[in-house]
Amino acid sequence: MPKYLFGSHAYSSEHEDWPRILQKGYTTKVRPVCLCHADGNRPSLYIALARGHYLLKRLPYSGPLHAPYCEHYEPPPELSGLGQVSGSAIREEVESQTTVLSLEFALTKGRSRQPGIGADLEHESVRSDGAKLTMRGLLHFLMDDAGLTRWTPAMAGRRSWFVVRRELLKAASSKLTKGQPLPALLYLPENFSVDRADEIRQRQRESLGRLAESTSARMIVLGEVKAIENARYGKCLIVKHMPDMKLLMTDGLHNHLVSRFDHQLQLWSQLEATHLMLLATVSRSAQGVFSVEAACLMNVNEHWIPFETLFEWELLDALHRAQRRFTKGLRYNLPLSKPLACAVLQDTGEVSTALFVVPQDAKGEYVAAVSELVQQSNLQAWQWRAGLGAMPALPLNGVP
Repeated sequence: MPKYLFGSHAYSSEHEDWPRILQKGYTTKVRPVCLCHADGNRPSLYIALARGHYLLKRLPYSGPLHAPYCEHYEPPPELSGLGQVSGSAIREEVESQTTVLSLEFALTKGRSRQPGIGADLEHESVRSDGAKLTMRGLLHFLMDDAGLTRWTPAMAGRRSWFVVRRELLKAASSKLTKGQPLPALLYLPENFSVDRADEIRQRQRESLGRLAESTSARMIVLGEVKAIENARYGKCLIVKHMPDMKLLMTDGLHNHLVSRFDHQLQLWSQLEATHLMLLATVSRSAQGVFSVEAACLMNVNEHWIPFETLFEWELLDALHRAQRRFTKGLRYNLPLSKPLACAVLQDTGEVSTALFVVPQDAKGEYVAAVSELVQQSNLQAWQWRAGLGAMPALPLNGVP
């Protein structure tokens, strides 16, 4: 159990007065010190207030300073797409305890834009400067900030949509974008129950109230895809736990969606235990019809850990079966041509191990970029040239 130094006193989160300790520290603006390292650098934390609860949070860029087995540890940002967008598209303001997000996609309809136009779909060729988050970048950031990219054996059997939704809402609670709180622009459906259907529908109407104010308004819907079906006109996208709300798509938008996310849809079909997550902007017509304006799809495994390829899924499956502790790397705005660590093992002793799944057709410059990432991070490295042979043995577990 980690301990933290508040002035001259050390406490753990199991202390009977822990909530009061955090509240007092928040009021007096104390910066607790994490005692995850026995000696050497001891990183500071700050106390935040989110959804009525006090919690400890890392200071910006301090994640790699914590011990690998510490709950506040974060892999070096250069191993994922986070390093590209941190400080530009994602700006943390510790004093105000908010994070400002710059989004590349619109949350209002422009006068010259037609609803459902295919060009609004999230593309693989995304911005390279990291100045603004794409839809995929926002989805990856929320998953990361919610802790849904982290795994320990104790989490087995404890993740469901209820838990995923709760953590995503916590992650969104202190975020601002386009001058507004992100939660006011974001809707995640709650678990549907026939016994509570009327009250759930009422909360859904209230949460999507922004769309009723103007036909030019957009909101972000984040959920799990249940089906993509034919409608009387065009197609419709059905989100789990939203049985009464079909999101309509034109034939053109549907064709573009299937073309752009063909790989994700194939993986979803092949791997039955996995989930397909959706982040979409939606609008509502004057007649009350909901339509998709832009969309992004992402595969996650049965434990809600994101993955990009069948080989990544196989690696994650091996890590789960071996009961390993790790953090999944996410791409954010990075194109597929840029390498990143699939995951970082946090149970290989005092030094973490970056796991790389190298594409079968990777050229020399790709392999050289992987080597450069390893050198920059000062971590151990493990590589699998996927498709050219069996997966190598996983690094040994160095935690007693």
